[in-house]
Amino acid sequence: MPAHYRAILTLSNHDAPPAQVLADAWQCVQDKTRATGFTRSSANGDLKLCSLTHRYADASSLDWRLHVRLATDGSAVTADIDLRAADSPDADPALDPPAPPPSLVRALIERFDCHVGPDRLALAPTRIAADQADSFVKNELFNPDRLLPLLVVTDHQDGRSAKDNDIDADKMQQELAGIARVFAYDHNTAWNVMRDLPQSLWCYDGAVRLFAPGCSADDLAQQHPFWPPWHLERVIRNNRLWQMLRDECLLRISHQRPGRLFSRVENALNAEETKTLQARMSKLQNNPIVASQVLNLLDESAVGEDYVRPGLYRAAIGVGRAMKNRADKFELLLNQLGADPSDSEADPKPEPTPPLPDPRFSSIHECAEHADANLPYLRFLRNALETARSPYTRQYDEHANRIYTTFEVLNECGRQRTQPGGLGKNVELWLKENRVEYSDESEPTKRKYRNERTFTDTVKGEDIFMPHHIKLIGNDIRIHLTWDGDENKWLIGYIGRHLRTAESPN
Repeated sequence: MPAHYRAILTLSNHDAPPAQVLADAWQCVQDKTRATGFTRSSANGDLKLCSLTHRYADASSLDWRLHVRLATDGSAVTADIDLRAADSPDADPALDPPAPPPSLVRALIERFDCHVGPDRLALAPTRIAADQADSFVKNELFNPDRLLPLLVVTDHQDGRSAKDNDIDADKMQQELAGIARVFAYDHNTAWNVMRDLPQSLWCYDGAVRLFAPGCSADDLAQQHPFWPPWHLERVIRNNRLWQMLRDECLLRISHQRPGRLFSRVENALNAEETKTLQARMSKLQNNPIVASQVLNLLDESAVGEDYVRPGLYRAAIGVGRAMKNRADKFELLLNQLGADPSDSEADPKPEPTPPLPDPRFSSIHECAEHADANLPYLRFLRNALETARSPYTRQYDEHANRIYTTFEVLNECGRQRTQPGGLGKNVELWLKENRVEYSDESEPTKRKYRNERTFTDTVKGEDIFMPHHIKLIGNDIRIHLTWDGDENKWLIGYIGRHLRTAESPN
């Protein structure tokens, strides 16, 4: 998987209203990225969201993609910041560099009061004095509401600072801004802290420890990674310190994060706009000439794979396009017959128009987008749409129509799964009878390459493991997917080359 950094922050600014905080944060995002994006708001302005994607190259010419989403529901403001290395079919995941926190995160922390749950973010570590040890254990380590990992950096018992071993707590907090909080203390404080902890959770004499959210005195030592000085020295020599810490923090960040506000606002806006569109289109559906104007009612700029989730609003736009297509054909027919289109209102008795031909696709990405918008039991994650247009996948664009047929079979499978009688058999057998090869990964592959099969659902703000897959084009193309019982849809997370397995690691 590409290098990855993600932070979901709650923003406030003294007594400023949420609308003003969001406007200021959006300006900050645009100033830092020099990019433009989408904004949407409700009729009364209480609900508002903003989104942009910025691509750039670092000093080593590695390509990065920064995706930023802001939202408010009138009472709170969140910023969802996602940074990852651009996908490359030839990349070696083992060599991926750590994703550094974008400068935007530091700018937001400097400009606003930023929190992740009760955890207030800062760009400098918190120094703990000896007389603060009891409060630190009770209110920080054992705080049941804490959502971020907590890293403790200790000095040596002979008085040497952790910096003497290149363990710089200040730099550590800068590198892990938004995904961890760093605390530092000397040896006297370490002894006072240890009085309140079981021996399995001690940290002292130049060591570093990560305390995961939900920490308690009954936890096993393995739940909270511990690195003694000699281990840290070896990692630093191999230039792997920041990647190791980043990976451990991302693994342990609580999933009970405020990442769903954007999705709730987006869904509410979709529902509001869909209701308006449906009311307007219902007045036009009996008049094909006037229906040709329907696309003027649709904000098509708001439909993008990085912005609006597939759903009712997107489906309404599909209906609008179909109505316009039929109206254009009818208007052309009337013109060819020398008729006045206005006569259709007085005597609307046109000949029925023939059905439109099945869509023909020039690329796999195009057919995936069409399926995303028109097949109600499928939802494509952003990663699937990106990998569908990767250089490797584009080699097989000539098979796009064949792949779309597979999507239609999946859609029918999803429809039948939602019926009272279900499929009447297991999914693998049903799909096999419909000439779709569906299978699961082996347990060794799941353990070794789990990350390669875990994809981010930006709608729900969570990562989803997808070991089930479909084999296409002689097993050259694979689709990784999972059934979501809450949505009653197939979620598709990946379309591309055969991922590595325990049996075939290359």
